[in-house]
Amino acid sequence: MNTSPSRFLADANEFFPFSRDIRRILHQHPELGFHEVRTAGIIAKELLDLGLEVTKGVGETGVVALLEGGKPGPVVLLRFDMDALPIQEETGAEYASQNAGVMHACGHDGHVAIGLTVARILLTHREELAGTVKFVFQPGEEGMGGAERMIADGVMRNPEHDFCL
Repeated sequence: MNTSPSRFLADANEFFPFSRDIRRILHQHPELGFHEVRTAGIIAKELLDLGLEVTKGVGETGVVALLEGGKPGPVVLLRFDMDALPIQEETGAEYASQNAGVMHACGHDGHVAIGLTVARILLTHREELAGTVKFVFQPGEEGMGGAERMIADGVMRNPEHDFCL
């Protein structure tokens, strides 16, 4: 796979409008840990629309998707958190939270947007990709044991490498 930074930067720039828009949609509709039903639905739909194999309800409200490359190789896990915090947003942004007392104050809306954008970028290079990428969108990261619940549901059974944002 040609890993030229300029190649991926060009892809990221191409998908920037998508990243910005999906992040703002998620920011407007934050959900607390293990209540990320709408968020999980958006994530699953986006990944299904890309043709990925998607599993919902992992660790209660988590989403897992597989992107198989065109060549054999390791399974690499990329983890993105998706829950919000019990904070009243007072930013005045046009895309401010519409859920009273709940806000993406820790950037998880951005993490989800990045994860979905990475899926799009890697899909465009699928035939060059050696191995499988396991995208994990984790609920309940804010001290609620979301990782433990996903592990109990088997999310760590087969990755050879894992990274999180």
